Amino acid sequence: MAEQSANQQIQALRLGPKGQQDIDWCAPTEVPIGMVYNQTPHAVMMATPEDLHDFALGFALSEGVINHASELENVTIHPLKGGIELHMCIPDKRAERLKLHGQHRAHFGRAGCGLCGMDRLEDAIRPLPQLPDTDLRLPYALAGKAASTLAEAQPLRRANKSVHGAAWVDGGGQIMMVREDIGRHNALDKMIGASAKQGMDFGNGFALLSSRCTFELAQKCALAGIHALLTLSAPSASAIDTAKRANLALASWDRRTGSLVVFSGDVWTT
Repeated sequence: MAEQSANQQIQALRLGPKGQQDIDWCAPTEVPIGMVYNQTPHAVMMATPEDLHDFALGFALSEGVINHASELENVTIHPLKGGIELHMCIPDKRAERLKLHGQHRAHFGRAGCGLCGMDRLEDAIRPLPQLPDTDLRLPYALAGKAASTLAEAQPLRRANKSVHGAAWVDGGGQIMMVREDIGRHNALDKMIGASAKQGMDFGNGFALLSSRCTFELAQKCALAGIHALLTLSAPSASAIDTAKRANLALASWDRRTGSLVVFSGDVWTT
């Protein structure tokens, strides 16, 4: 099935020093995407309808639905009136774990929020894996290199000036994978899924997000086995605490001063 367009052309009015002007504007598409495991609905996320197979795998990995990419089978896209459902097969033991852990969502999550729809507060703060210590060391200049080239690697953002980007950057500072979405959590999920399918080593490099970092983004990275996370806006206090507890190296690139602010981990060096 051909995926829906990620952008829509709309009419707008520009006001400025030269007066007013009718213009064409490119706006990102946002539709409900339902996650269905073994015929059981689990969550609905508002997302950009692009790279949906990557979204399916990345969401399952970063939400702890599965432990390994090989456990997700037969992803099929079902267009419905008013939205899309992603139907997936997972091992019975994983489906049972969803029920036992009470992770069934109340059917809706907005694009800007990765927690909407959780039945209980304790489901939001899930047990975190302790990432193993790593010998990975990254000169801080690599952070600036990747941060400065992310926008060039975001074709949707160039068109609509709206969407978030998530990238996987290798140990040499080269952007290897980028995914975009109206929701920052969705962009991260898509990047994780696409990178996992390519067999990229999450222990040798770092994730780069165009957004701020809140605790659930740090949580997703830890659950996916990512050792280092760099964001272009500063993290929240809870994100820093989550990163420290998970042994996740968390840093933010300060574009104003051209410097790296490290909040946890010893991966980054001078």
